[in-house]
Amino acid sequence: MRHAKKKSRKKYLWLISLVIAAICFFVWKNNFNSNRMPSNYHADQVDLNVKAAVAINAKDGSTIYAKNANQSLPIASMTKLLTVYLTLQAIKEKKISWDTTVTPTQEIVDLGSNPDYASVPLRLGQKYTVRELYYAALIKSANNAARLLAIAVSGSETNFLNQMSQQARKWKLNNAKFVTVDGLPDKKKNFLGMTTTVENKMSANDMAIIARKLITNYPEILNTTKLARAYFQNTLMINNNKMLNGLSYYDSIFPVDGLKTGTTDGAGSCFACTVNKNGKRVITVILGAENDNERFVETKKLLSYCFN
Repeated sequence: MRHAKKKSRKKYLWLISLVIAAICFFVWKNNFNSNRMPSNYHADQVDLNVKAAVAINAKDGSTIYAKNANQSLPIASMTKLLTVYLTLQAIKEKKISWDTTVTPTQEIVDLGSNPDYASVPLRLGQKYTVRELYYAALIKSANNAARLLAIAVSGSETNFLNQMSQQARKWKLNNAKFVTVDGLPDKKKNFLGMTTTVENKMSANDMAIIARKLITNYPEILNTTKLARAYFQNTLMINNNKMLNGLSYYDSIFPVDGLKTGTTDGAGSCFACTVNKNGKRVITVILGAENDNERFVETKKLLSYCFN
C-alpha cells in the first residue's frame, strides 16, 4: 500500500515538473525570439500609443526599448526593406546590375492606376532600370516598382517571395510571413469560399533586424532614404517619411536619414526609423500607430528616450 502511495506521489511530482517546464518554455518564448531579443524591455519608461515598438543600437544590436516586440503584426510597406536588401544583394553578387532593365506586365501597369496604392507611372512595353525602380520603391514606396524589382532579381514575384522566406529563415526571423513582395494585402479564398484579406507579418524585433542588416551591409542605402524628394523620370516623388529634413515632422535634434513607412488598414501606421546622433546610430520600429502623423509623434518620443 505504501509502495503504491510512493509511486502515486512520484507520478504527481513528475507531472508538476512537466507543467513547470512547459510554463518556463512559454515564458521564454514570449520574451525572446531566436535572436534573443526581449519582447518587453523598459516598456514602462515610455508611454507609446502603438501596438508594438522596439529601439536598438545599430552598432551591436542591443535592445534599448521594447514593447510587445516579438508579437507578429502586419508590416505593410516596410516589407520593401527586405525587397531592397535582396536587390542590393543580387547586385553585389553580380546577378543583376543597376542598369539591368525590366518591362512591366499589364497587371503591374494596372496597379499604378489604382489611386489607393502608392505607385509611379509605368507604361506597357517600356523598359525601366533597376536603379530608377530602387529609388521609386524607397522614396515613393511605389508598389509597382517593388514588384518589378522582384521580377528583375528572381524572374517572378513567386520566386522572389520564396527568396524572401528563405532569407527570413536564414536570419531566424520566426515571426515573418510574406504573401506579397511589396507589402500590399492579398485576398484569398478559404475552404468555405469566403474571401479573406491576408498581410505580410513580422514582429518589431524582426523588422529591426532587417533594418540593421540593411544599413550594416549596404550603408549606401542611407544616401537614398535620406532624400525628401526625388524624380522618377518626370514625376516628382515626395518621401512619406515626414521626419526627413525639409518635411513637416523634421526636427534638427534628431537628424533622421531613413528608413521606411508603411500603412494598410490591417497594419495601421508603421515606421522603421534610424538616426545617427553623437556617434550613436539608433534604429526604431513602430507598429500599429493610430494614424500616419501619430507614428512620427510616437517615434520622436522613443528617440528622446534613446538619446537622453
